[in-house]
Amino acid sequence: MLYEYAVEPRAIGSSWAIFRYVIEKFGFDKGRLISEFPKKWFREVYDATAGLPPVQKKRVEEALNQARKNKVVRCHRPYDPNAGDWLHNALNEHQRSPFRAIIALQNPTGNDAVLLTDDLDERHPLMVVPHDCAVARDATSIAGALRGLLRFGSRVLFVDPFFDPFSVRYKSTFRECLGIVRALNPTAVCEVHYRYHVDKPSPTDLEREAANLFNGVIPADMIVTIYCWKEKNGGADFHARYLLTEKGGIGIDAGFSAEGSHQTTDMHLMSFELSQEKIGLFARTATDYELVEPVLRIASDGHVEHL
Repeated sequence: MLYEYAVEPRAIGSSWAIFRYVIEKFGFDKGRLISEFPKKWFREVYDATAGLPPVQKKRVEEALNQARKNKVVRCHRPYDPNAGDWLHNALNEHQRSPFRAIIALQNPTGNDAVLLTDDLDERHPLMVVPHDCAVARDATSIAGALRGLLRFGSRVLFVDPFFDPFSVRYKSTFRECLGIVRALNPTAVCEVHYRYHVDKPSPTDLEREAANLFNGVIPADMIVTIYCWKEKNGGADFHARYLLTEKGGIGIDAGFSAEGSHQTTDMHLMSFELSQEKIGLFARTATDYELVEPVLRIASDGHVEHL
């Protein structure tokens, strides 16, 4: 559901109208992400605005600052300015690890992966991306569908009211998901948010059994913080399941439990505004639900600290 595009800096920086038209097509909520390619992509876009009036240059600068939040991602792709220009590098990199498309000013070789800015349209096959999908409910498929969001964001929230680390179905999914975070986004803070129920493990239960429950689930040198929330009488219900970051979110209808590939769960991209609203519900100081203490910080070896 999340696709990476290479966008030539001078193709969008030299015109405010083109820049605005292109940049609004991207975001985690739209399923299209601009690759920070090269790593000085922001600077090169801004440099390309040299011929614009001051007011328009300022608009581009402000829009670029907003784009850092949820439109542009750094994938650490190699770029060699000595090998050729931007398009040459993009085509080489596309051959090694394909972009969804390359958006550029020119396409001298007629490469099918290149979209010219003059021809850019959301109805073009390379711009059409799904915003939802049915995913098989095995751990590998669930984690694979979430991979594009797991690899970005400084705070990753797994929200599932029925989370149960005593169940192998949940443990297998979290093992896969946390492995992706550890490999691709190792500085991220990971949190699990679940709902209190008399038939589900309490934070005290988790703390007592942490070494047995999380050994082999949480990767080495990683810590996961676990929050338990109780619904308030007459208050908001806690039923929906999400993967949330400050970049955006994915709704997961049936949650993180790996019931088997014979079943599927629907997943959908959330609007940026809704994803951030949901994150707010699970701040420690939030009042929509009642926090069940203690909040647990659990390490890969089962060591537990109270937050």
